[in-house]
Amino acid sequence: MALVIAVVPTFGPDHAVVARLERLRTLVDGLIVVDDGSPDSAAPVLERIEALDARLIRSPRNLGIAHALNRGIEAALAEGADYVLTVDQDTDLPPEYVQRCLDTFAAANAVTRLGIVCVDAVNGRPSLPTWYSPEGLGLVPEAIQTGFLISRECLQETGLLDERLFIDCVDTEYCLRARDRGFRIAVASGTDVRHALGRRAPMRPFGIPLRRAGRTASYQYHPPLRRYYITRNNIDLLLRYARARPRWVLGVIRREYPPAVTTLVCGPQRLRQGLAFAAGLVHGLRRRRGPVPRALGLLLRG
Repeated sequence: MALVIAVVPTFGPDHAVVARLERLRTLVDGLIVVDDGSPDSAAPVLERIEALDARLIRSPRNLGIAHALNRGIEAALAEGADYVLTVDQDTDLPPEYVQRCLDTFAAANAVTRLGIVCVDAVNGRPSLPTWYSPEGLGLVPEAIQTGFLISRECLQETGLLDERLFIDCVDTEYCLRARDRGFRIAVASGTDVRHALGRRAPMRPFGIPLRRAGRTASYQYHPPLRRYYITRNNIDLLLRYARARPRWVLGVIRREYPPAVTTLVCGPQRLRQGLAFAAGLVHGLRRRRGPVPRALGLLLRG
């Protein structure tokens, strides 16, 4: 039997996270939680996590989701994991999720060389495979990190996640790197996970509410600090893959440009959003990585 160990990065977890971890523990052979430098206020929750049938690793300070995932993955491999399941703290997996992922791996032949299995849908929104393998597996070029079931072989040959990105685009970069090494990414057909994707904000172009069908239109809102990382890291990846994957680069530009414009024109905190976008653009072009500079972070947090 394949040994599956789940890795969950946490930051400021609440008691609802403990309940999710309890449910997740029943789906896997082992559970490793890596806390990414949570504030002291999270101590009671972390004590509850320590009481679970799980291993808790604590980082001394906030070092980013890639760092937290990497420490957990290293620990999982050291414990003999055949597959590592990465799950965000705000994700709920269906009871059959892990088995469907394993079934997908079992259905793949050597030519397909499957390295990662991911979710088929998030909050009811399907991933829509880009193409299909000879065995009929739905394949995608990249996927959201929560719900990744990664084979030991893929981790050993592709390496760990890029900690320089800190947060945002970490999953995209890993998918591209895995594909460069000949691995494919398949969806676990029929799976649908619950995952928090941030809050929605009303669309108010220059303060004027935009209404559709009698209601104020809304969009997926990211606060200024996240906008900085999204902009910076996307620019970083575009520069990395401009020659090797020009079609992918054009697709990312088409995908990311409208949300950026919507945020700058229609959303709250437009001045901070503009600063975040400008700083992310400059730092991306200059290939600056790691955590946001302290002074800039204070300005973006307000």
